[in-house]
Amino acid sequence: MTALARFSTFDRFELMDDQVYQLTMTLVWDVGKKRSGWIVRGQPGEQFDLSVPWWLTWLQSRHDRKMLPAAWLHDRLLKDGFDRTFAAGEFRRACRARGVSAQRAWCAWLGVLIWTAFK
Repeated sequence: MTALARFSTFDRFELMDDQVYQLTMTLVWDVGKKRSGWIVRGQPGEQFDLSVPWWLTWLQSRHDRKMLPAAWLHDRLLKDGFDRTFAAGEFRRACRARGVSAQRAWCAWLGVLIWTAFK
């Protein structure tokens, strides 16, 4: 069994190009609540990004290391076929787990909902 880093302090991802990142270590998230028994597991090599419209990059960096694991989770849930609203909710929870303030996490949640509605 390989050692797993805590989600709240996970920093094992690398930039692949301008804004696409890749996990370099297994990342685990408990869906719904801690120790829920419903786990999403990211494997090394999984790619993701923190999608931010170019006109909002002054407000939110595409390279915000606090939000990158939350972006991975959001992308992964969408790839697995989950509803955008559900994925956005877990994105907000993941942001909070990473130490993002409640206000910023709610704003990011709203932005994710709006942004993914037009994709």
